[in-house]
Amino acid sequence: MNNKDLAKRIIELLGSKGNITNALHCVTRLRFNLKDDSKADIEAIEKLDGVIGVQIKNGQYQVIIGPNVGSVFEEVKPLLDIKDENVETVKKKFSVDMILDVLSGIFSPILPALVAGGMLKGLLALAQGLGFFADGAETYVILDIISDIPFYFLPFLLALSSARKFKVNDYLALCVAGALLYPTFVDAIGGDTSPFSFLGITIPVFKYASSVFPVILGVGLLAIVYRFIDRFIPEVLKMVVVPTVSLVITIPLALLFLAPLGAYGGIYLADGIVWMFDTLGPIAGFLLGFFMPLIVLAGMHQSTSPIQIQNIASLGYDYLLPISFCHNMAESGAAFGAALRIKDKEMRAAAFSTSFSAFLGISEPALFTVNVVRRTPLICAMIATGVGGALTTMLTVKCFAFVMPGITSLPIYSNPDGTMTNLLLMILCIGATFVIAAVLTFIFSSNSEVKKERIEN
Repeated sequence: MNNKDLAKRIIELLGSKGNITNALHCVTRLRFNLKDDSKADIEAIEKLDGVIGVQIKNGQYQVIIGPNVGSVFEEVKPLLDIKDENVETVKKKFSVDMILDVLSGIFSPILPALVAGGMLKGLLALAQGLGFFADGAETYVILDIISDIPFYFLPFLLALSSARKFKVNDYLALCVAGALLYPTFVDAIGGDTSPFSFLGITIPVFKYASSVFPVILGVGLLAIVYRFIDRFIPEVLKMVVVPTVSLVITIPLALLFLAPLGAYGGIYLADGIVWMFDTLGPIAGFLLGFFMPLIVLAGMHQSTSPIQIQNIASLGYDYLLPISFCHNMAESGAAFGAALRIKDKEMRAAAFSTSFSAFLGISEPALFTVNVVRRTPLICAMIATGVGGALTTMLTVKCFAFVMPGITSLPIYSNPDGTMTNLLLMILCIGATFVIAAVLTFIFSSNSEVKKERIEN
């Protein structure tokens, strides 16, 4: 089935275009919100060629496609008349799941830019460590600037994706981000006192470059203010009055309250994670790793992106991405171990194929096609990821830029100071994780799935 036919069938089985109120995609999943859940035929969707599985989280239908999801979504867009990767705003009750869904929807569109910057940073660190660039080399400086752009101007990227998530004008949202990075404001960073005030109230000065939460809160406020004002302004005046008043209200409130609140929140969040890992040590790494497959199963793994980015912005490195890397290696190892035991030729080929996909950084195909279905590989992957998480914590392995965790992301673990120790420790951790998952699956599958498979055959 080609991408166009697959997109058409998914929409039909979700109750047709009129039943879909929201549609977007992340790295591996199509995500839909429906008006009437009873019209969705989940079992039929799961049987479609090209669909790995279906998950329902907080009322959102997540159709797992794998690495091909972007191409399938391109075929979904014209069928739903999508322009900004959303159909309309869906009203939901406030909950933790809703917050995670919002964060996932905001970060998914900007991941390519962040991954590009992160990969380039890692390659530059590796090249410098191997002596390919002399100190101050002009080529290195330019490439370093390119790698910094997605992170320094992260508020602009987040403003655009937040505007599309909150259904407010993109360009007004960019103005909110511009307020946080305005040169006069940036020049005041580091001063003893703030030179800015509004209506007699001093405006706190923070470094908002590479920040996450300030601009999201600011654009969220913009959406609320814009819709409120729009209700009372005559049609003939909307073009002039609504945007102007929205910015005049939103930007001062953002600078005075929301942006500092977001900045403090990000700092305390990063400090809290440091405290948790410092206090619990390898136990924290094991617990996070052990439950990581279940987090991915629930479709909540993208929700950790803000925390990871905030850690890198605040600390210069992140603790969580190494554990995510170990998770992908565990899923790969578990699928590989299962493949060595599977007798059915088609299933064995699928297991080897999905193992390679997880090795590259896309774990869902292995997770849903092999490991969850056969159960034992899932449990072995959880144990192996727990061990890998404990190892990365015990060895204090760090990730120095945001990137999708897969074998191609290894250069990111090269320390910016040019040393290779951190990279070698990461290789040790992922190697151990892969081997543990593969060996455990190979051993214990012989006592469960293999016998069952022989009986059925």
